Formats: sequence, structure tokens, C-alpha cells
Amino acid sequence: MLNKNSNFYQKLFGSILGILIIGFFSSVVKAGGEEESIYTQLGGTYNIALTVDHLVDKIYVNKALNKNPALKAVHDADHTRAGFKVMLTNWVVERTGGNPIYQPDEFGRGKDMKSSHPHLNITDREFDIIMVECLQTFYAWDVPDHLIKAIMGDLQSFRSDIVTNPIANYKSPYNSPFNGIN
Repeated sequence: MLNKNSNFYQKLFGSILGILIIGFFSSVVKAGGEEESIYTQLGGTYNIALTVDHLVDKIYVNKALNKNPALKAVHDADHTRAGFKVMLTNWVVERTGGNPIYQPDEFGRGKDMKSSHPHLNITDREFDIIMVECLQTFYAWDVPDHLIKAIMGDLQSFRSDIVTNPIANYKSPYNSPFNGIN
């Protein structure tokens, strides 16, 4: 006869407890039935910071982007990279549903996208290059496809704010209908 102290009951209890814990923590649905934010699904600020770190390093050395003298000037200034990583991380955290931490500073950084980009003379092609760098970064960090689709759609929604030097008759190969974050 089995008693409560038997090895069988301990294993059974441990298995049931393990299943409950795994089920609780692996759920992507909150108690109220809402889907978790993209921020939460990405793993929060630290995971976002890792991907931003990777992305910014790629953007700063991209030869095609650095043909733009305004972008090259920013990329060649050693002091800009670390700050840009912080600002972009803050923007992505807020944009994906994390805390509202993207704020303008006294130096004029951290403004909305339309106010932040005119001096960079970004073309449609350069915007697409940045989108490709984003996509490659998401793949490098194994971001799930449904999150990539949402994030890329949201980024695409800023095209008209960021492109300040449009190319006449340019047809973006990436101007597809993504489902955005909002």
C-alpha cells in the first residue's frame, strides 16, 4: 500500500507542480485575456537593448548608408553611437508597450521621428537599407515571425516621417502591408 510519504506521491506531486508552473509562465495571455505586449514577448528592456546594440553597430558601418554625408558625419563621431543606442532602446521599449521612457533631452534628442530626421537627408533607399538591417538583426536574434511582422509594420509607418530626401518615382520593394504594432 502507498502512503503519503512514498516516492510515487512525491514524483506525482512534483510532476503536477512542474506542469502548472510551466503552464503559468509560458502563457502569452494575461489573466484578463489580453495578449501580452510585444515588449513582454521580446523579453523586456535587456533583450531589446541587445538587439539595438547589434543593429546600431551594423548601421554605423553600412557603406551604402555612409554615402550620405549627413549620416556619415553622425556615424564618424565616436560620441554618438552609445547615446543613439540608449535613445533607440528607449524608443523601442516604449513603442512596443514598455514603460514610457523615450523623452526629449535638453540637447534636442529624443524628439518625434518627423522632428528628429530632417538634417539627415534620408532617402527612400536609405530607409529601406535600415529596414533590411532591422530584419537581419531580428533574424540574428531569433525574434519570432509574428513579432517581426508587427515591428516591421510599425517601422514602415514612419517612412514618411523619416524620409526627408525622397527619390522621385522610387518604388520600395519593402513597402508591403505589414500589420503594425498599434
